[in-house]
Amino acid sequence: MSSSANTPECFVRVIMQRSDPVVYRVQSFPCRIGRLPGNDIVISDNSVSSLHAVLALTGNGDIQLEDQWSTNGIYYETQRVSQLVIDHPAKVMVIMGRVRLDISLEPADVAVEGQPMRILDGSRPPLSSAEASDDSESQPLPGATAATGRRSSEPAPAAKALADDEPQYPASSPAATISRSASSGRQGIICPHCWHRFTVDEFLFIARHQSLIGDSVLGADAAKRFLPSRFTPEGNALDAEGMSCPDMACPRCHLRIPQAASEMPPLFLSIVGATASGKSYFLTSMTWDLRNTLLHNFAISFTDTDAVNNQILNDFEETVFLHPDADELVALRKTELQGELYNQVLMDNMLINLPRPFLFTVTPAEHHPQYETVRESMSRTLVLYDNAGEHFEPGMDSVDNPTTQHLLHSDTIFFLFDPTKDVRFRRRLSGVMDPQLAAKARVQRQEIILTEMINRIKKYSGMRSNRKTGKMMIVVVSKFDVWKQLLDFDLPEEPWVWEPKYNTCALDVPLIKNVSFALRHLLERICPEVVSTAESFAGDVLYLPNSALGHSPEINPDTGMIGIRPRDVAPFWVSVPMLYFFYERGFIPGVPDARNPQPEVEATCTLSGDIYFVMLPGMTKPLQIPLSYAGYPLRCPGTDMWFTIPPSDADEGGRRG
Repeated sequence: MSSSANTPECFVRVIMQRSDPVVYRVQSFPCRIGRLPGNDIVISDNSVSSLHAVLALTGNGDIQLEDQWSTNGIYYETQRVSQLVIDHPAKVMVIMGRVRLDISLEPADVAVEGQPMRILDGSRPPLSSAEASDDSESQPLPGATAATGRRSSEPAPAAKALADDEPQYPASSPAATISRSASSGRQGIICPHCWHRFTVDEFLFIARHQSLIGDSVLGADAAKRFLPSRFTPEGNALDAEGMSCPDMACPRCHLRIPQAASEMPPLFLSIVGATASGKSYFLTSMTWDLRNTLLHNFAISFTDTDAVNNQILNDFEETVFLHPDADELVALRKTELQGELYNQVLMDNMLINLPRPFLFTVTPAEHHPQYETVRESMSRTLVLYDNAGEHFEPGMDSVDNPTTQHLLHSDTIFFLFDPTKDVRFRRRLSGVMDPQLAAKARVQRQEIILTEMINRIKKYSGMRSNRKTGKMMIVVVSKFDVWKQLLDFDLPEEPWVWEPKYNTCALDVPLIKNVSFALRHLLERICPEVVSTAESFAGDVLYLPNSALGHSPEINPDTGMIGIRPRDVAPFWVSVPMLYFFYERGFIPGVPDARNPQPEVEATCTLSGDIYFVMLPGMTKPLQIPLSYAGYPLRCPGTDMWFTIPPSDADEGGRRG
């Protein structure tokens, strides 16, 4: 690359029919590519959408081509992709409609003899919201189908572009209060149901008059969705019968989106695990604990964004934590492959099952010490996804059942590993009395679920097989109450301390890193393929123990199924994975001093790629420690020797104080 490492750039050659190729040197990101004036790269071909794609920087500095839900998509090696990392030094050829793009990090790969190179340095006219959402000239190519429910011919609210590319909506329109900032840096609203990205003036509204029934996407019994042209003084849309309609819906899947989810940028989080690994119990205990832990210790409010979407999870919380008879044996129903956890919609002339998300609003409480400063930056909609374990098994991914594609959009993935399903853990727990360890209980190779998850992410994102994702993965090793004797570490009840400097609690990140290091060591000894599979995919993997119930279940003599008595429930570390996720996002502080009170030995550290080879006194073979542990005091499992890997320039910048 000709520029310095601190100034990434790439080169794009646009090849159109009956036109000379044009080469662009892109030096400013995001770089917008589309048909209409105002984009950085304008392609005047009606097979290209008005805003077709964006060249953006990922969190680790890679350049990535991202589809903006265009009509005709982006194709790489005959496969439609939503995201594609531009690698060095290879030239990437993609097809957008009838147009070919050659993208490279080296100018020689795309240069056109005798043609000047156009330099894009970030100076451009703004692309208005109305222009960005208008795909009226972008017709589906033969064999392609436009998304059902795209923008209708009804007039949209007037919009005027501002200098900062933020449209100014009429004061009567609810769009005037909706943020267009998404967590990935791309503009627009992201639907939590189908992950369609759209601008605020594309919002459909839900008719309320009883005669306006029958929707093209949701069926004959659903209220009609419509694009409004009239509003009440309060900002609600008026339907065809003149009734005030406050509820909004996605223009693609037509499912309702709560207004709060539109006003706050989303944080997506996926929970993955094998069948009957305890995902529902983990999710139930985690959300229940976060409602109290975040506010009491970190001055952060954690509330339901929408009671309708969260009804199932709220019922689960009541069953486990608010049951009127604490001695009754209760159980959560299994997550099914279809049913109330999924929405069935008609899109692209197919009946498609979409997972129903759980939505939570995360905001700083008014007593937060920096409330005025962080009120905007910390206000988020947390979107959680839970699937039946069977959805992650090989062969279960289909066009009409894209229930796990939320993985592509998740900021973090929680992979739930159940030791009671691993035959090697079960051998070490042969003397433990727990019905989950019964001889007839199902065992499963859980790294296959993890591998299938990774393959789906790579397939749909266009991620190359030798690349690591920038997503964080937290491996949650469940049912800690059953196997805690195998972990050579004494865990406190709460890994956080009061910090007067912040006037809130601070997360004890050095402790969490040490627990992760000890648990990683245990997994390497018992099931090393889980560690190697996780770390081959993600550069930052954290391992955390967890017990959603804190107590062994019992066999119900009437049904033969296992259950738990509410009086016995005592969750342990259920909120720690989410607290660490919030710490990484800068929402909660870490302890300001990571110094180790224990004496340390001198360690010889050699960095190779993203692994440190650490030789301690008396050892004949070095420890192999991922880069993410550098800078933290670590205890060597089995020897009680303490040491610290000095952070390199590469990981010092990524550490959060």
